[in-house]
Amino acid sequence: MTYNLRSYSKISYFDELMVGCIAGSKVCLTCTDDRGRVIHYDSDVTDERGEFDMIVSKYINGKQLKEKKCSVRLVSSPDPSCNILTDFAGGKSGVKLRRPTSVYRDTVKYMLTPFYFTSPMCDEPDTTDQYDDTQGNNY
Repeated sequence: MTYNLRSYSKISYFDELMVGCIAGSKVCLTCTDDRGRVIHYDSDVTDERGEFDMIVSKYINGKQLKEKKCSVRLVSSPDPSCNILTDFAGGKSGVKLRRPTSVYRDTVKYMLTPFYFTSPMCDEPDTTDQYDDTQGNNY
């Protein structure tokens, strides 16, 4: 039996009102066991339409992968002007596999929602206070 992870939607960018596909973007699949240890890691790059397709065996080293312990996330963009990961649709933090979109014979398919990158100009700055002002110094 195999799992087929497919994004029929685009790995895209958004910068103001522009949206488009980024071919060559990298996504990864990470699966853990019941104790939280990584037992499988796989990656793929998107095609010219911004889509990816990963086929993973249900059994890795004799152990069955549990799809609910697997997540897919963005890794990188080849476009230097649009390479900031966003968490829109879970692209940055990862999307857990929940319900398959189809089950047919020995293949279970998952279709994911779009993931997005943004430009460095649109990235939100870190506004957390990094300095401890315990001495009352205000300069």
